[in-house]
Amino acid sequence: GKTHHIDEFQGNEQQYLKENTHTFLNHHYTQLKRDAVPMENVRISILAHRLVASKQNSTEQQRLQKELSQTLNANHIQQIVSVALSNNNDYSVEEITQKRMKLTQYNCYTTVTQYIHEKCFDLQNEFVLNKLWTIANLCEIHLNDFIITNAIDQTCRNRLHFDY
Repeated sequence: GKTHHIDEFQGNEQQYLKENTHTFLNHHYTQLKRDAVPMENVRISILAHRLVASKQNSTEQQRLQKELSQTLNANHIQQIVSVALSNNNDYSVEEITQKRMKLTQYNCYTTVTQYIHEKCFDLQNEFVLNKLWTIANLCEIHLNDFIITNAIDQTCRNRLHFDY
């Protein structure tokens, strides 16, 4: 009779591995696409996942809630600056967010901070208060308060509420 090789009986291992590896990679690539988070939101996503996984009413949960709220607030302030400067080629976001300028434009600053308090988040939050100098910088470069409040409207669609 005819002789057979064992790989004929067991099947072609290379083909089997190739097909299964391809299926495996496609499945994980699909998962990655679905779970993909824009780079600027990675920190928020990590904190949110850790918060969900933390024990109810634990100190870890409280710490994560505080850190998440601070990160969200910082992102909103950064976005306000970015949107406000989008039509201004004289200054970059980095210039506004890295160096404190002396506050002299009090009317602009008062108008804008009150608007942030109404539209975005509570200014009694210590973290938010420590970031408001970037908003003061927008006023100091003589950006019209209308432009800044318009940026606030575009950035803060809903007022953020956090337990501190």
